[in-house]
Amino acid sequence: MKKVLIAVSVFCLVMVNNSYANGSANMKKQLDEVVKFENNTLLIKSNETAFVKVSFKINGLGKIEVLESNYSNENIKQQLMEKLNEITVKNQHDVDEVYYYNFTFKKV
Repeated sequence: MKKVLIAVSVFCLVMVNNSYANGSANMKKQLDEVVKFENNTLLIKSNETAFVKVSFKINGLGKIEVLESNYSNENIKQQLMEKLNEITVKNQHDVDEVYYYNFTFKKV
């Protein structure tokens, strides 16, 4: 029996400038592309839900610098941080903008 992993709801809560001119909409697209887990790679049990809330900035090199995180599962947080480290933002962005995202994961 194959288990399907669903990354439920990558919610974009860009609250600082609430401006898509500086790449906020593109950030959600990049997160949607990178934050994916193959079958059985997410370290939670079936029908279990986990969340990770992060706030971050994008530095001058285009890498994500996590400012703060809140999470329900340390392993899931670590897996998410590894995915976030893969992202390099190449378009123009404001290095002072703070992004707020809520990630909810459920394995069904």
